[in-house]
Amino acid sequence: MSISVIILVVLLALAAMWHFWPAPLARLFLFLDRRAGRLRACRVTAAGIDWHVLEGGHGETLVLLHGFNGDADHFNRVARHLTRHFRILAPDLPGFGETGFSASADYRIEAQADTVVKWMDRVGIQHCYLGGSSMGGYIACAIAARHPDRIRALWLLAPGGVENVPLSPLFQEIAEERHNPLVIRDRADFRRLTDFCFVHPPWIPSPLARFLAARAATQAMEHQRAFDAIRFDSATAESLVDGMEVPALIVWGRSDQVLNPAGAQVLADGMRNAETLMLPDTGHLPMLEKPRVVAESWISYTERLARNQAA
Repeated sequence: MSISVIILVVLLALAAMWHFWPAPLARLFLFLDRRAGRLRACRVTAAGIDWHVLEGGHGETLVLLHGFNGDADHFNRVARHLTRHFRILAPDLPGFGETGFSASADYRIEAQADTVVKWMDRVGIQHCYLGGSSMGGYIACAIAARHPDRIRALWLLAPGGVENVPLSPLFQEIAEERHNPLVIRDRADFRRLTDFCFVHPPWIPSPLARFLAARAATQAMEHQRAFDAIRFDSATAESLVDGMEVPALIVWGRSDQVLNPAGAQVLADGMRNAETLMLPDTGHLPMLEKPRVVAESWISYTERLARNQAA
């Protein structure tokens, strides 16, 4: 068989996989994205849960918590700018990504915070920087409220749970009972949520998009239960951070359609040591849309904290 025929067969096989069997290619894209971010996957059992975790880098520990219907891979692109400065650990939260969950899982933000702390205890994290995107930022606030001595500083990327702001376009759609874009049931829902999340969407290969949409669809009922517990049964972010002395950098995209950017100032007003960074022409996931800018702002912030503490 000639080389040209072999190449043709390989290309046809890849084309078939691209359109009809996306999972292997999706996992390859994830592996390459993690590799570019200098992260590797591992698993650990804590609190009776089989956790999938991405880790990598050197330096002081930075724990990163993803948002609703996200996973730890949301931090791959920002991690490539951070791993020379921090040891990063980013878990898939229970019920999301590749981490397991039980039918009796408690998704209230305070309960999720307790579960993450048990995972931190299991992997030996006693003192760290703590970052979170959207729901993950909300959980980070709850952890810092309960364990302020364990958190060096918070990095809040458009955190959820802020109540005293007008509804965002996405939550207005939910309030009018038209649709809940955060609960994905098919590929169309995945595309719709992507449209809400970004001003300039990063490229997502078709096999990866279909793989992520299919994975989320299998957990749609569980995610609806999680959404209800977070929205209706959890303390507000304002109440969690009221009077908090843990230093915090709050980063928000000015064009966020998922959570109202006005929440940044509401949170900062309730905290004693918080700074805000509002990014123009940026949506709900700034660490994916502007990874270098977001990473450099965090590095600069922590360096200033260290200088101030040493003075």
